[in-house]
Amino acid sequence: MKFLIVQALWSLLNAADIIDTLSRMGYEVEEYPKLLKSISELSDDDVGELVEYVKEHHVQVILSISFIMNVALAAYKGGIKYVSVLWDAPYTDVYNPLSRLENVWISTFDKLDRERFSANGMPHVLYQPLSVNRENLLKWNKDIQETLQGHYMHDISFIGSLYDGNAYKKSLKYIPMQMQYYFNSIFEEAVFKWDGVNRICGQTSAEIIDYIKRISPKFVIPNRQDIEDVRYFEIIGLIREAANIERIAVLNLLAEDHSVMLYTTEHKAAEEKLKGVKIGPPVEYGKATALVYAGSKINLNISLKGIEGGTPQRIMDIMGAGGFVLTSYCAETAELFKEDQEIVMFRTPEELVEKVDYYLAHESEREEIAQRGYEKVMKCYTYENKLSELIAWIMKEKELNAIYDERERIIG
Repeated sequence: MKFLIVQALWSLLNAADIIDTLSRMGYEVEEYPKLLKSISELSDDDVGELVEYVKEHHVQVILSISFIMNVALAAYKGGIKYVSVLWDAPYTDVYNPLSRLENVWISTFDKLDRERFSANGMPHVLYQPLSVNRENLLKWNKDIQETLQGHYMHDISFIGSLYDGNAYKKSLKYIPMQMQYYFNSIFEEAVFKWDGVNRICGQTSAEIIDYIKRISPKFVIPNRQDIEDVRYFEIIGLIREAANIERIAVLNLLAEDHSVMLYTTEHKAAEEKLKGVKIGPPVEYGKATALVYAGSKINLNISLKGIEGGTPQRIMDIMGAGGFVLTSYCAETAELFKEDQEIVMFRTPEELVEKVDYYLAHESEREEIAQRGYEKVMKCYTYENKLSELIAWIMKEKELNAIYDERERIIG
C-alpha cells in the first residue's frame, strides 16, 4: 500500500511522526511536495494538481493531519481513499459535504466528536486516542536524562496558549453591554469547575446571536462550515475565553507560593496579566518539549472545556517524556489512565493547590506515578498501535469490533 501525506499550513504538528512510523512499518510513503495554503477553501488548481500527482505516482491512500477539503475532493476524483487524522477538538472544519463522501475515513480522539460526526452523516468515523512516536522518544529520553543528570529545571511548568486573542475578545466591541453581562454569567458558572461537564455549550441560543447581529451589523461569525453559527461561536469564542480566564488565574494562583514557568507564543499578554510567573519563549515541538516535560517536577494541563470526550496531545507527550502530569479531570482520560497511579487530576482550584503542594513534597511518589504513566503510554498509545488499527479499519471495516475489543484488553 502506498501512502501520500499531504499537509496544509495549519496542519503541520504530527505529520513527521506518521511518515516515520509508516516507513518503519514497511509501507511506501511519499510527502506531497506542495504545502497547501488552506484546509477549508476549495481550489481547482490544488485539486487538479493533486489528482495528477496521485495518478502519476500510483498512490492508493492519501492521509493528512486535520481535514483538508481539497484533499478530500482530489481523492474522490482519483478514486482512492482519504484518511483524515484529527488531533483537535471540538473540530469544526470537518462539517462540510466532502466529509460525507464514501471514500473519506476520519480518525478522532474525542468520543463525543465521533458521535457528532456520525450523526452529521459522515460514513466512516473511528475513535482513537492520540499517540506518541515511541522510537523517537526512546532516543530523545536517553539524551535528555544525560542532560538533566537527575535534576529538574522547573517545579511547575506549562507549555501552551493563553488564548488571549480569542474570537470572543476580538468581537467584544461589537457585543452590546447587556449581552456581555449575559456571557459573563456563563463564564462565572463554567470556569474553575473541572468535573468533566461542559457548562459553555448550549447556554447561548441562535436568537441571541441573531439579536447581536441586528444590533451590531459589524458582529460577524466567520463560519464557513455546515454547523450552526451559535455552536461555532461557542467553540471559537466562548470556550477559548473560558480557557483564557482559567489559565491566567491558575498560573497566578500557583505562582503565589511556587516557582511556575510558562512557555508560550503570547509573550505580551503573559507579561501584562501574569504576576510572579516566569515567561519563556515557545518551545519547538519534539525533543525540546520532551526536555521541558522531563525536566519539570509537575507538568500542568488545563484542557479546553470543549474537549469533553478526549485526552489532549499534551498529556500523551508529557507521559511519553517520562514527566508527571497534573491535569483537569476528564472522564475519558480516567478510562485510559489509572487516576493517582499513572496520572493525577484535579476538579477544583482547592484540589489543584492541595495536589501541587503534596506532590512537590513527595518526590518518590510523584516519580513512581510518572514512571507508570510512561510505561502505559509507551505500551498502548504509540503511532505503531494507532496506525496498525487505522489501516486494518480502512481495509476491512467489519473487523472494527474486534479491534476495539483488543484495544480494551491491552489497556486492561
